[in-house]
Amino acid sequence: MATLGYSLLAFGVCLVAGLVWIRLAPMLGLLDVPGGRRQHLHIVPKVGGLALVTTVLLLARLPGLQVRTTPLESGAILAMAAIGVSDDRFDLRPRYKAGLGFILALALGLAGTNRLFPGLAPFPLLGLTIPPIPWVVFMLLGFMYLCIPQALNLIDGANGLATGFALVVIGCLWAAGDPHPFLVGALLACLALNWPKARLFLGDCGSLAIGLMLVVYAQKAFLLPNPNHLLWLFAYPAIDVITVTIIRKIHRRPIFEGDRAHLHFQLRDRWPGHARLVVPALLLAAFMCGSEVFTTGAWRALPYLGLTSLLALAGWFILATAFGPDLAVAPPICPVEPERVLPKPLSEPAPK
Repeated sequence: MATLGYSLLAFGVCLVAGLVWIRLAPMLGLLDVPGGRRQHLHIVPKVGGLALVTTVLLLARLPGLQVRTTPLESGAILAMAAIGVSDDRFDLRPRYKAGLGFILALALGLAGTNRLFPGLAPFPLLGLTIPPIPWVVFMLLGFMYLCIPQALNLIDGANGLATGFALVVIGCLWAAGDPHPFLVGALLACLALNWPKARLFLGDCGSLAIGLMLVVYAQKAFLLPNPNHLLWLFAYPAIDVITVTIIRKIHRRPIFEGDRAHLHFQLRDRWPGHARLVVPALLLAAFMCGSEVFTTGAWRALPYLGLTSLLALAGWFILATAFGPDLAVAPPICPVEPERVLPKPLSEPAPK
């Protein structure tokens, strides 16, 4: 009962914070203007991340909310949110975001290795037994802290997708016995303001900060003794990023240049009549993959089914763009309101 109360409290606080930040967004310049790859028709505030961070700051000190982060982790999450806000406002170059994220990943990787090393033992990873070597754990942690926030940022291209995926990960953690009710409530509030019709977007602030929070919570739950669980949890964004990278390499485009090669864009552009099903279908596949952390018995086939569906989609899109039209750089398919045209007179007036 207390868990439900914490979730409802976080939902209410984040909902109010979101509505307040929506009003402040024009003054702060945090607006997403349609055009280019952006399919939305209206200007939307990019303040979902600020609403979530505000909720975290207001509720983190309350007992029972299970905001189990060290001062370094909390500081890194706030720093990542600050990087995101700067990008939302000033459109930073991708290399700058990646460089700052790399510094945070190094600090968090070192701290995590120091915390884990005293009790470190051999652990399995992709069918191999990894010896208890500190630099191996450091590389694994650093890679996760660097890549997962960036991957979540990259899949944030459709209403409800990034927020829904974060809820999938938190839900899988909860099913495995590691609940985070305050984060569930805050994410549900962001989802209510973003899907199906967007009153706000997460922005880079939201996607980067949420991505880092997910890594912090997931690695504490599953890194040892079985880091394979983490690969299943984050299979969807990992496959999406790999797919985009291969497609850009095939067409010799810069890796950091934005396009429509992501799975959600490909699905929408190839089957525009079923665009509403894209986000639920991808989230279902992500949930099936993440269910590996808590399923048993015959249900163990579920994550493999989810992984197979994602890999099949990725492989098909790679082949389709390699040997067919490259939809990744095509103009977005957007309904446009027709211009109002005055009716022509039935007959031309006589010349004077």
